[in-house]
Amino acid sequence: MNTENSIFTMPFDESDGALTAYDYSPNRADGVVNGAHFVAGKNGNAISFSGNDTCEVSKSILPNMGVDFTILAWVQPGKKETGSPSKLIWLINFDGLENFIEFSFEATPGSWYSVALVKHGTVYDFYVNSTLIKSVNKAGTPTGISLNQDTYSGEYGFGLLDDVKIFNVALSQTDLMDEVANNKEIAYLVDGIDFKTWGVFVSGSDGILNRPKLKNPASISWDNYHGESVDLMHKFYEPREITLSCFKKASSKIDFITELAAFERQFDKNGTQRLVIDVHPVKPLIYEVYCKDAIEITKEWNDNLMVGTFKLKLIEPEPVKRVLKHIRVGDATKTCTIKLSTRKYVNIYWGDGTVDYDVFGTDKVISHDYQVNGDYFPVVTGCIDEITKFETNAIVVWEKI
Repeated sequence: MNTENSIFTMPFDESDGALTAYDYSPNRADGVVNGAHFVAGKNGNAISFSGNDTCEVSKSILPNMGVDFTILAWVQPGKKETGSPSKLIWLINFDGLENFIEFSFEATPGSWYSVALVKHGTVYDFYVNSTLIKSVNKAGTPTGISLNQDTYSGEYGFGLLDDVKIFNVALSQTDLMDEVANNKEIAYLVDGIDFKTWGVFVSGSDGILNRPKLKNPASISWDNYHGESVDLMHKFYEPREITLSCFKKASSKIDFITELAAFERQFDKNGTQRLVIDVHPVKPLIYEVYCKDAIEITKEWNDNLMVGTFKLKLIEPEPVKRVLKHIRVGDATKTCTIKLSTRKYVNIYWGDGTVDYDVFGTDKVISHDYQVNGDYFPVVTGCIDEITKFETNAIVVWEKI
């Protein structure tokens, strides 16, 4: 599915206690959380409602419901001591009295269901777990759409909601199955270029999620005492070491040599290089790294098989970071702003090759303008835990990683 057709993407992957649920689409229709919690969900986290909790999105998503659209979500009905809901109900209202479409299906509390509503023309298709259950043909423009439970006690609903997506097109059943499968091929990129551009593939990775080694804490060894006294109130970490096991394929000897040389030159540039491991539809792993060791190729030359293997050893000098996402769709959204308070220096890698070094102060405001439309991932590195205030107009993808 073309991401340009996505007008709302809310994965609910925030940490519990967060007051904002982020919309990862260019529309940025973020939700304000009131009472709801974030818990383990179908994919990552989900939002949990227990009666009167809400997540309110005030920005218009579908200003014209007469057009084709698709609404897709994962839902898990909750349990109550008495009167647990046993059905989920779609309700589509139209102008006039008793003018609506209602579709309900059995839903066991505690079980996950993929639900989808697809409008194409005057036809409304209702899917459960990617299976078309009912199709209704009705003229007119909807005035409202809701997904409800069969518990009418004045409360909003019970249960979990995950991965809500809205598209401004009518998805096919195949499209829905692909979205529900949430399959994403893992990609490795350096400075925005896929390794496969140079015919390089990654077969294994070490160190990408390991906690870096702790720096030696201050310690004192007292005479006439066992052991030592160690300062464990201030923990700081060594640089992160990443090792990627790679192999290189090419169709000829000259392609092998030239493509490998071009790949190696990526790590000759000044400053760090951005390594992105694209493992999640909206939350990639990001590292600012440099290559310290030689890239030693193991290759047996012959006329048939142009394959060589090597270990790419990378160092991330600042291993503790906060990852943001900023979406530029025009001049009105070109500026990413961060306001923070910290007594220690932090660096901000804006994701377009520019860096602000040694940022510190009270209520310090740093703004950056992006020149080209696209998705950018600013990274704040340093003693993240010692930032006492942090505000931004960007999405917080990883609070600390």
